[in-house]
Amino acid sequence: MLTLIKKEWLDIRRDKVSSILLISFTLLLVVSLLMSWQYHQWYSHTHKETTDNARRHWETQGTKNSHSAAHFGIYLFKPLSPLALWDTGVDKHTGVSLFIEAHKRNDLQLKAVEDNPLLARWGELTPAYVLIFLLPLLTIWLACNSVIKERTDGTLKLVLSQGISLKKYVWGKALTLWIIAFVLITLLWIIAGVLVSVARSESFFTFESFWLLGVYLFFNGIFIHLSLFVSLRTKNERNALAFMIGLWLIMVWFIPRVSTQLSEQLFPSPSTEVFLKKIAEDIAIHGINGHGGENEKMKKLKEEWLNKYQVDSIQQLPLNWLGVLLQADENTNNLIYEKHHKALHSQYERQEGIQQLSAFFSPIIPARSVSMSLSGTDLPATIHFMDKADNYRKQFIEKLNNRLRDKSRYNERDTGTVAVWKTLPVFHYTPPDFKTKIDRTKTNICILILWLLVSIGAMQFSINSLKIV
Repeated sequence: MLTLIKKEWLDIRRDKVSSILLISFTLLLVVSLLMSWQYHQWYSHTHKETTDNARRHWETQGTKNSHSAAHFGIYLFKPLSPLALWDTGVDKHTGVSLFIEAHKRNDLQLKAVEDNPLLARWGELTPAYVLIFLLPLLTIWLACNSVIKERTDGTLKLVLSQGISLKKYVWGKALTLWIIAFVLITLLWIIAGVLVSVARSESFFTFESFWLLGVYLFFNGIFIHLSLFVSLRTKNERNALAFMIGLWLIMVWFIPRVSTQLSEQLFPSPSTEVFLKKIAEDIAIHGINGHGGENEKMKKLKEEWLNKYQVDSIQQLPLNWLGVLLQADENTNNLIYEKHHKALHSQYERQEGIQQLSAFFSPIIPARSVSMSLSGTDLPATIHFMDKADNYRKQFIEKLNNRLRDKSRYNERDTGTVAVWKTLPVFHYTPPDFKTKIDRTKTNICILILWLLVSIGAMQFSINSLKIV
């Protein structure tokens, strides 16, 4: 087997086109890593700088009452995962900045795709993009150029006459391609890990990282065995290449686009304007209206607090009624926001279910999904950040409303200073752990393994049924 691998590698080196493609692909991998590293460094530096500036801006806002400070608000920024160097996922489409303030649950801002329309159309040159979308092309060329060339040249029959079995011979070719893929992917993985580990306190070499390495190797193995299967079943190199490139186009472009459009049609998600309008209408009907007005909910709330302190009017309460009312308004609005966001996220999950079904027709879909999930850059990771940020917002605003309630009396405003603003908690985000990511992607991992087993079985079937004349 070692002799077969050496022989196959020598054939690849002697073929000028294969050598040029291999060198070009290696250079493209290096370029993608450098570009991704540049962005990773810039974002990490900018994230720290803007986070510190946002906090400093909050703490030095000056003397004012607590509710004015709640409207002054503060910006939060989504931290970059170490593995985002490998796969940036949907971060540039969903945004990275969130402004928290009283009464409102805002959406993420600063979407890079809005500043660069080409990013939305063609994607981004990252290691993940190159390995998922372009490495299969290199694999297809090397594999399809392998068996057929020897069959048409008559050398395959000569080799088999030396006593080696066709099964062993084809598996020697497959292992050579596996080794090439392993070297390319692993070297890139190690370099990326060293760059991240040196520049950041967090390590790149985590459980997620090792699983990510395996996913890319398995994914490339699918195209190795599919290409060898086609190479064994077709009569000439041109037909094999045409078939595999056509299959690649269907898997890379057609099926993902169709599944995305189908999921949107079956389970449409509302536009931002419609979504916010529905929330505003719901709040107008079911909210307490903390800025004035009188409704049944407000009357009931007033009675509860008057009975609690055994007084006849809110003016006699030993606290500021406005603080109580504002927090009750927040609590009611929070439930409304949660209801609408849960409905929206459920719609996203239904869309994801349709796309997961399409993974049985294209291994690129589960590979892309698992890659983003392990890198912490998929949509569920973004939703997780938004939920944690909103939990922080609730506590943040509640502390300010309670301060207004306890530090002043009716028709008064409390006074907050820099010392007060510094006591508000700092936002610290902890992303989903490894187990959560695996649980979320285990179906896609199983589909990817199934694809690999089917491709191996198809190649083995061709070996058993091929007759060398």
